[in-house]
Amino acid sequence: MIIQKEQFLNNVLLNGIQDMVYIMEVSKNGNFVYHFINQAVKKFAGLTDDIIGKTLHDVLEKEKANFLFEKYQEAVFTKDCVIYDDLYPSPLGETRFGENVLTPLFEENNNCTHIVAVVKDITERRIAEDEAEQAREMLLEGKQRYQSLFDYNLDAVIAIDQKGMIIAGNHSLELVTGYKEEDLLGIHYTTLIMLEDVSKIEEYFDIAINGILEEFSIRMKSKDGKQIEIIIKLTPIIVNGETVGIYAICKDITEQIKIQHKYTESKNKFEIIAENSGDLITMLDQHGKITYVSPSYRDVLHVDPIEYVGRDFYHNVHPDDITALIESFEQSKSTGKAWVAQFRQKHQKMGWIWSELRGSPVYNHEKVFKQMVVLSRDISLRKNYEDKLKYFAYHDTLTGIPNRRYFNIKLKQALDAYESTGEKFAIIIMDLDHFKSINDTFGHDIGDKAISEFSLRVGKKIRSIDTLARLGGDEFVLLLRGVETKEQVIKVADSIIDAVQEPWKIDDAKFVTTTSIGISLLNKDKPNTFESLYKNADQALYEAKNSGGNQYAIQM
Repeated sequence: MIIQKEQFLNNVLLNGIQDMVYIMEVSKNGNFVYHFINQAVKKFAGLTDDIIGKTLHDVLEKEKANFLFEKYQEAVFTKDCVIYDDLYPSPLGETRFGENVLTPLFEENNNCTHIVAVVKDITERRIAEDEAEQAREMLLEGKQRYQSLFDYNLDAVIAIDQKGMIIAGNHSLELVTGYKEEDLLGIHYTTLIMLEDVSKIEEYFDIAINGILEEFSIRMKSKDGKQIEIIIKLTPIIVNGETVGIYAICKDITEQIKIQHKYTESKNKFEIIAENSGDLITMLDQHGKITYVSPSYRDVLHVDPIEYVGRDFYHNVHPDDITALIESFEQSKSTGKAWVAQFRQKHQKMGWIWSELRGSPVYNHEKVFKQMVVLSRDISLRKNYEDKLKYFAYHDTLTGIPNRRYFNIKLKQALDAYESTGEKFAIIIMDLDHFKSINDTFGHDIGDKAISEFSLRVGKKIRSIDTLARLGGDEFVLLLRGVETKEQVIKVADSIIDAVQEPWKIDDAKFVTTTSIGISLLNKDKPNTFESLYKNADQALYEAKNSGGNQYAIQM
């Protein structure tokens, strides 16, 4: 039942994942060879199992192959995940965006043997991000220019409602008239105009309310009673297509008005995207303080978004991830490159969840960093996929026990321990006698189940510190750690022989079979290497077979 569950899990992992999964083998000459592709690759990229065993350059166009070759090399050399976006053609002929995560797998000797590539289709998200990015840039630019125009303009700017009451004024208004803004709020704008010019400005005010822009000269009176000659331009304040008031400005600001319109449009567009995005959208100031979070925080993290505003961006991050996250934030600020990171953050109900962020630094016209626009999302499921893929790379899919790659890591550890501490070990290679006749008589399904049953019988005869692995077919290898004498190894071999020759019953098939065992012991007078230990065990297995099977032989 355990074996069936493991097979089912592997089948779901490799064929039930919607993301495209490639497993690339790193060859001895440095090429990358297709080792495995899942159903999503066949469906969305149009590739077939015919590419298995071929290199990137065998399958892809030269330019594409060279690009991927560099990315895979980067994963090998950096010994870390490589994340990048790329284009790929679909079977329908359209070009789509994919987010690629390359995860290198290493043996104990730090040699990279495989690269696991997970490709997620992000076409729709990429389009939304591009639109959101454009809207945010327009929002930032429009807001900054608007504030400069109104608050820091060297000329006076007055906001007047439809009834002619002053509702706002900038700092320059005080410099021009001597009145502070609070002195003028709620009074009629004609209070500032010389009595002789009141009718003139009222005429222009009515024209402006109706949407006609006019520039004219007028005389204002200052707080101390002095007459001021100015040029005023009245322009309507339009919100959602309705005129709600008038701006009074002392100079031609045609371009600034355009910017104001652009600001309003970009702000609306940004709000639409942010309010409906499934990703977490966050805006940070130059100190890393949160200035805005999208409503999606409530659905994704089960928190009230307002609780995040004003806090450090890392306040909800796992302590082990904070330092790296701060460093990558500062690096993005200084270099202008996108901020990309993976980290764990606290979910109110689920605890720590893995998330991935992509931040875009924003600068003003003087190239001074102003803010960081960040999109992040939950990648816990993808992290789980990657963990399962790593497990699959080191375990046999039929029996669920370790494979040759995993066994070699354990053998390397045993050799290192022998060299440093003198801890002895032995290798046993074994297979089923007359396995071909089982297949021929009962069929391959029974044969596969016999292999699984063999691994279970052997597994019950060894300790937790020992390692049993399947080499292929019906051949298995066993690493016995901490054995001091030949007799200890023989005792294990005898127990395996006894266990295997017990009667077998698999489904409706009943039979009796045996095993042959080759034992390789350490030789203190000769170098002990991977090759010599495997060779000796294999030679001993050959001797046991030639002697009739159901026995062991020993080589040193």
